[in-house]
Amino acid sequence: MTRTSKLSFVAFVPLALLVPPALASWEGTEWDMSPSEVLAAVDGAREHSPASSEAFVYDGRSFAPLVKAEHEIAGIAGEAALLFDANEALRFVVFSPAQIDACATLGEALTERHGAVETTGFGSTEIFNWEDTENTISFTSSADLGICNLSYAAP
Repeated sequence: MTRTSKLSFVAFVPLALLVPPALASWEGTEWDMSPSEVLAAVDGAREHSPASSEAFVYDGRSFAPLVKAEHEIAGIAGEAALLFDANEALRFVVFSPAQIDACATLGEALTERHGAVETTGFGSTEIFNWEDTENTISFTSSADLGICNLSYAAP
């Protein structure tokens, strides 16, 4: 796992874990699905055995990317990591573009699709949050830190 992807996961774990389970609406998944159910639902998904550095503990709970899939959003290729809790229930999805220089284009596409929102963040880091009926969508971008990723969680 690269430094960028480690930072990306760390940036989104607190944001994505603040919500209860519901319909994921991401590639046919639902919150609380097991890894085997996700593998059956997502074309091209593969099992992932995370290194200990990929495990996250937040608020006393542990989460791990047990399934990964190559994915494309708005023409931008990348990888989706589907994170599960200790009971192996799907809790959120994180997408990271393959090329960090695609981050601005991804942000523009998300803003066009979901509308303009007031950003939060610190320094050069911008955080965009959208909510629809099925997901809370968070996008974090920081060229200085090499962070660019998108997360989906229940609203």
